[in-house]
Amino acid sequence: MAIFEGNDLEFLQNFFGEHGKIIAAILAVIVGCISLAVAIIYRHRAVSTIERILGRSADKAHQDREFLEKGKAALKQAQAALEYQQTQLRVQQAQLRARQRRLDNVRTAFIGKEHDLWCLHSPKGLDDHDRKIKHHRQRPVIMVANFKGGVGKTTLTANLAAYFSSIGKRVLLIDVDYQGSLSNMLLSADQCDDASLQINKVLEPGATFATAYQGIRPFDKILKESALIGSKYEFASLENRVMIEYLLEDDQDDGRYRLANLLLTDAMWEQFDVTLIDAPPRLTAGTINAFCASTHILVPTVYDMLSAEAVGTFLSGAQVLKHSLNHEIDLLGVVGMLTYQQGRLIPHEENAKRAAMGQVAQAWSANHHFFDRHIPRKNEIAAAAGQELAYFKDPVVKGWFDALGAEIGERLLWKRMELSA
Repeated sequence: MAIFEGNDLEFLQNFFGEHGKIIAAILAVIVGCISLAVAIIYRHRAVSTIERILGRSADKAHQDREFLEKGKAALKQAQAALEYQQTQLRVQQAQLRARQRRLDNVRTAFIGKEHDLWCLHSPKGLDDHDRKIKHHRQRPVIMVANFKGGVGKTTLTANLAAYFSSIGKRVLLIDVDYQGSLSNMLLSADQCDDASLQINKVLEPGATFATAYQGIRPFDKILKESALIGSKYEFASLENRVMIEYLLEDDQDDGRYRLANLLLTDAMWEQFDVTLIDAPPRLTAGTINAFCASTHILVPTVYDMLSAEAVGTFLSGAQVLKHSLNHEIDLLGVVGMLTYQQGRLIPHEENAKRAAMGQVAQAWSANHHFFDRHIPRKNEIAAAAGQELAYFKDPVVKGWFDALGAEIGERLLWKRMELSA
């Protein structure tokens, strides 16, 4: 649009006279320049305003991007944390399911036979264990056991130890019965009042040979070069713990083989010629450790019909354990205890012995044996118990155990080994 209208120019020309056109043109130029300058300034301010707006928008967009990136990072962290928690939850759920299965297995085992409980979990390294058992037959580990009480296990163990010592054998005696009858008998005979809890050092979780060996107490006055691992009532608490840890598989080692880990070593081979273990009339953790560590089982029994049946039941259970835990253990034999006379058995004892032989043949068909020498009832044996060993006090009793010990030596092939050596 023109800066001045036609009327305006005409007025200016008339006002300024002959120079009116020139002056009007100059004024028009000036006014145009001013308008142009105003337009440029306005445009510059508009551009600056737009740039500021755009700059703020860019800053806002950058801040939004940073916020978004931080949000994404936080989301990733939250997702990672959630995935970790979910993984931990799955692990815990798997552990709980496994523990529940173990508890269910324990319940099932307790419902079943007692032997099945100790065969619930497969042992590790059984081939190496079998090799060690075969090797130690030359220096046998003999478990004296029967699940019927009152059949003379402790009397048999202690007086056999006296016989073995008398023929020059170095004997290790182990008491795995928490009642500690063997420990009390032998320590009293050795004139010692300290029936310390030595067996715990052997069966404690993580026990090494060094710590276990500290539990072996040499005799001072009886059984030359022999020693005892003793027991007393507190041992029952450890047995319960060993059993629970084994059942729940919470033991780092296998709690059934801790005694074997001590006895079936070269160090013990050098120390002792024969080991006798007095086991309780129950399948406890101590009993199962004795079984897994032994080369032989020696079964004392009374010759009556009830005891004859008990021998068969005991050896049937021992066969179950043999199949699962100690393939190489053997039956050394069955010994008649508390008989009524020294010579021939009375008729009802003969009948009970025949019944027991049938039971044993059925339960342990291979290599079963009944010793000829039986141990009669004698007041001297009962009177000596708790104070001294009848073997050293009464020559008649000594003769009985000498004869039985000689039979056992024949079963163990000791003479043949001595000749070959």
